[in-house]
Amino acid sequence: MFQTTEAIVLQLYPYKDHNAVVKLFTKGMGPISCWAASIHKKTSKTKANLLQPLSIIKAEINSKGTDSLIQLREIETSVQTPHIALNIEKSTIAMFLAELLLKSLKESAHDETLYDFIRDSILLLDSTNERCTNFHLLFLVRLSDHFGLLPKGNYTAATSYFNLQDGIYESSPPLHPHFLSPAESEWLSILSSKSLDKFYEWTIPAPSRRLLLRGLLEYFELHLAMIPLKSHLILEEVF
Repeated sequence: MFQTTEAIVLQLYPYKDHNAVVKLFTKGMGPISCWAASIHKKTSKTKANLLQPLSIIKAEINSKGTDSLIQLREIETSVQTPHIALNIEKSTIAMFLAELLLKSLKESAHDETLYDFIRDSILLLDSTNERCTNFHLLFLVRLSDHFGLLPKGNYTAATSYFNLQDGIYESSPPLHPHFLSPAESEWLSILSSKSLDKFYEWTIPAPSRRLLLRGLLEYFELHLAMIPLKSHLILEEVF
């Protein structure tokens, strides 16, 4: 059965000769794994250069694929995002977001609202002329909202520790190591009320930015059973 859907590329995994397994987040089917044959051949209709992380493509797929994998028959660019690959900050963020989504999205997660949020985020990242220092942090916060994990309550002088395990602000450090200090808790509270397009409006000190990133990833690991990421280490080098 053939069908066409828009999709966001999360991962291209080469497999034997010119073939590959491609991880996509599709608008119509949610996250899927596809078999793409002969992606490096001139005659291929699934060119490898169109399957870079966070590329937005139009894909024709055959859900009767072999070995339980959907066959990716033909692709074309759906929306151009030319500026991400040419900017070190944007390309590093794109690599991080692709790994984050690959490890946090569940195979059964068919959610068009979530798809639209991710698609709009990619287009914002590509088109902005602002520095992207905080983009990934605010993306994580807004993504947590789509997963039903937006922090409860707000930072105040009386509730200055964010408990990562329980998802709430508390008056003192909990009796476990999963919490943010007051400085990072305050930044999290600020970001929790903002839309992603406001990512450039604050200057977060580099030490707090790194600690907040690690804390948010730990938050996802605790609540989504997410496997730890590796690409955030490169983010810390760039920012």
